[in-house]
Amino acid sequence: MMRSLLLILAVLAPLALPAAGAGAAAGEPWAFPVDGWYTWQVAAVDNAPSWCCVDWNRGRSTAVACDLDGNDFNFGDFGDYADDGSRVPDVGVVQVYALTSGGKAARVRAMSPACPVESRGPITDFGRVEPTASLGWLKHRVRDDDSNALPAIAVHRGPEALAFVTDLALHDQDTELREEAVFWLGQVRIAESRATIVELMFGDQNPDLRASAAFSLAESAAPDRTELLIRQGREDRDPEVRGQAWFWLAQTGAPESEAAIFAALRQDPSSEAREQAVFALSELPGQRAVDCLAKIVHDASMDRALREQALFWLVQSDSDEAYETIDALLSKRE
Repeated sequence: MMRSLLLILAVLAPLALPAAGAGAAAGEPWAFPVDGWYTWQVAAVDNAPSWCCVDWNRGRSTAVACDLDGNDFNFGDFGDYADDGSRVPDVGVVQVYALTSGGKAARVRAMSPACPVESRGPITDFGRVEPTASLGWLKHRVRDDDSNALPAIAVHRGPEALAFVTDLALHDQDTELREEAVFWLGQVRIAESRATIVELMFGDQNPDLRASAAFSLAESAAPDRTELLIRQGREDRDPEVRGQAWFWLAQTGAPESEAAIFAALRQDPSSEAREQAVFALSELPGQRAVDCLAKIVHDASMDRALREQALFWLVQSDSDEAYETIDALLSKRE
């Protein structure tokens, strides 16, 4: 009887919440008994993205089952809106999947609990766990190759996750990790992280970090992102950063974009920044880009190199205005 009970407990042990003990690295609260896939649910930030795998068909995307063992799937945010356009109530949790190999995290995925997944092997489910316990393991995984643990951490509810990602963004020695951290702050915690992103945009000594902060802001829902991108485009000391700020501004489609970028074309002392500004105009939505590029081409007071660049991007639009502009230029030469 006792032997049978011990055998049952041995089988069920991997299905229990992992605890400190043999197999755990120093300072880690969890030990995974065997290599393989594990999953658990944890409280998520408000309006957490409904991440799932994407199938693209004729320009439209639909959520599909994720093959956890594959590396070639697209990833997107689904389920936030109903068919009538109304917001679906936030489920308040995120499903974390972790693949361990040799005691390390070979892969981490954070998904919506509603996202279906597939795997060649079994997936051990720990159920609902506390954010602190989950973070205690994930925080040691952010430097594991290809683990992708940082977005999972960023979406955890509570001040501990926010403080950890903020500290990485501001102080870590790894520039790439800092850039990743500031991106996820903007993606999932912009309301709490706006001040941090602004500090990096205008105060960090590394131009790559300032540009990354601008990208994070541009991709966020920050209500003042337009004003801040324009400010960086005008004020940053690095011409490449200024030029990228115009690019991200145009990508937002903000109505203030044209006036701000045209001002840069006439006032920025750097030819590199001005060339970037022309390219930024080509990224405006639809007819707005065509109109701006045609305006530059026809402006004889504009620098010739900029007009030539604008003509190049105008031709790429394959628009009627592009062919009319070319015809007009050829007629003048004749």
